[in-house]
Amino acid sequence: MGVPFACGRVFPVSQGHDTGSHLQNDTYAWDFRMPVGTPVVSAQDGVVRLARGDSNQGACDPKMAQYANYVVVAHDGGVETQYLHFSAVVVKPGEQVRKGQLLGYSGNTGWSCGPHLHFKVARTVGSGWNNPSTPALIAGYGDPVRDTLIAAPACGSNQDMPVMATNDAARGHEPLSPVSALPQEGEQAAGGIPPGAKSILEGARKRDERDSDGAGGSRQAVRTE
Repeated sequence: MGVPFACGRVFPVSQGHDTGSHLQNDTYAWDFRMPVGTPVVSAQDGVVRLARGDSNQGACDPKMAQYANYVVVAHDGGVETQYLHFSAVVVKPGEQVRKGQLLGYSGNTGWSCGPHLHFKVARTVGSGWNNPSTPALIAGYGDPVRDTLIAAPACGSNQDMPVMATNDAARGHEPLSPVSALPQEGEQAAGGIPPGAKSILEGARKRDERDSDGAGGSRQAVRTE
């Protein structure tokens, strides 16, 4: 699989396999510590199977897992990639995406102790958003362990692409594990829409409205918990 964040970025693996919250279905997941608003991209060509972007809640508590914003992309061979904790999502179920295409912007929603991207490869054995993970490799890095710095490929000539949206630098150094009191249950997730993303989200909203009008009714948000 490709690196799941936009070109020119470098972020550390903050949690690896079979440790902390990465157990059971998430045994083979990786966490990447990154600021809220970092562009998250598809790790491989595929079709968006599930997407949710309506939550603004997150806290360092397993009970908050149901409030995560997420994207699940189905790939050939009966596998899928899962991306969690978005602050904003710009794709919808049924869309075809290419490797490196923007899916949304990283955040801190759901069960999250600080801004990061949770990424895993899973076997598509059920219709929900949290299928069991499977061992996988990241192009150029194999199976990176905690504290490994992962660099996305260098950007090409398309420097004005939407994926170059501004990061939220103010939260760029927040730890994944809290150093003081835990957030209260139901606390609003640190987030907001990064400056370069607003026009993209507005375009996605207008597109959804056109699709709904063409179908003769409103589209219901996909929420699978």
